[in-house]
Amino acid sequence: MEKIDKFLKKLEFIVGGTAFTAMVLLIVVNVFSRYLFSKSFAWTEEVAYLLFSWTVFFGACLLYSEQGLIAIDAVVNRLAPKNHRRVQIFTYALVFITNICLVVWGIQFSIKAWSRPTGILHIPFFFIDISIPLACMILAYYSGKFLIMTIRNQEIEEAALEDRA
Repeated sequence: MEKIDKFLKKLEFIVGGTAFTAMVLLIVVNVFSRYLFSKSFAWTEEVAYLLFSWTVFFGACLLYSEQGLIAIDAVVNRLAPKNHRRVQIFTYALVFITNICLVVWGIQFSIKAWSRPTGILHIPFFFIDISIPLACMILAYYSGKFLIMTIRNQEIEEAALEDRA
């Protein structure tokens, strides 16, 4: 499981980081081009939109793997340890099921998007939409892992901190 985690974290970092860097560079070049040469490239918006999708979903995977997503847990933290654990189990199970559904629906949605091209570059929307089910597969993996760890009464935060070391 440790090898899978390391592979996924590298993948998330490379895909999300590359997409983010390319998106920022593309937008900066377009802005400078507009102001320096009075020439703007219409296609940059479509490419930036595509890159933004990959950045958001793979960035969310990276954050979730480290338990870095925002959570409002003021009420849950006040529960007795037994009830706190029950809520965690319920939450991870719900997130797991939701992500499995998003994988199935996302694949169906992406397949339908193959025949729908973007306005300027005529790139199939498939390449934008497929980031959703791919990221949700990874999120389902992490949710399942966290669910099992919680059922086994293992501390997830400690495991995430150990992975960083």
